[in-house]
Amino acid sequence: METTFTEQDGLKVITEMIENSRAKIRDNGFFYLLWGWLVLIAGLSNFILLIVGFDKAWLPWPVLMIGGGIATGIAGYRLGKNARVKTFFDIAMIYLWNGFLVLLLFILFMAARGVISWVASNAIIIAIYGLGTFVSGGLLKFKPLIIGGVISWALAIITLFIPDIYSLLTIALSVIISYLIPGYLLKSRDKKLSHV
Repeated sequence: METTFTEQDGLKVITEMIENSRAKIRDNGFFYLLWGWLVLIAGLSNFILLIVGFDKAWLPWPVLMIGGGIATGIAGYRLGKNARVKTFFDIAMIYLWNGFLVLLLFILFMAARGVISWVASNAIIIAIYGLGTFVSGGLLKFKPLIIGGVISWALAIITLFIPDIYSLLTIALSVIISYLIPGYLLKSRDKKLSHV
């Protein structure tokens, strides 16, 4: 039995690929913005609470990160359910960010146990933010994420040489450069693509 692939079939495949690419750009922008804002708010809140002498200054972190984890889980489930096909890109991003999460939890566990200092953990976390956005930028072919990753690596090194309390500000700066700016640029790029 011979099947024919018409010009209409080809156009349909191309249209679906374009729509799939648009959805990926939009979805990635959402996650960078969500986590960028959550980490920025948590870091700045922690810094301000330390300055004013609040004894549980760390409290914004678990509250906002748990909320973000729930929001990410729901959004990820919906995206997975609506996805027609899982591409290499999808699988690579899933493994990258799940690996990031495992490493992040391991670093936080080591800091909580006193194996490494909180400042060292902050520097390492900034470095893995950089790794995540650098690789994501390469997969998406999106330079602002790549540049954000490289700048995060530089901020990770700087964090090791500044007073402890200011490491919260380097975390905030890192997410602005590696998550928020690229996230808004991805969102803008999606709007431009949707007008094509």
